Amino acid sequence: MTPDFCIYYQVFLNDTTVTRVSANDFKPQAALPLMARHTPTRSAYSLPAAEAMFYGYASRVNAMEKAKSGAIKHIGSLIDRAEKSIQAIKAYRMAHHTDLNVTLLDANIRKLEKELNIK
Repeated sequence: MTPDFCIYYQVFLNDTTVTRVSANDFKPQAALPLMARHTPTRSAYSLPAAEAMFYGYASRVNAMEKAKSGAIKHIGSLIDRAEKSIQAIKAYRMAHHTDLNVTLLDANIRKLEKELNIK
């Protein structure tokens, strides 16, 4: 008779990989001493890093659908960030047009360098 495992499917944030996880297929681990588990520095709860965040789904089909929608949403946010960056670059370029195209030309810099060395 095969054991009844509780299976769920894991999808990490901004990832498309669907991982099958058996929730009750535990392997024994060495227990830590009680004092090592409870330390004053770990008194506050904190969320794991974004790359360690995941969602669990009971159905593989549901996990695949959510992985796809999450990936599309992430791509959209990357595109939005790129568009904002492009706008910032254009604004910077327009604000510094004169400096970039006249004042800071290499020929003008060398000309000023020669003038300063002569004096």
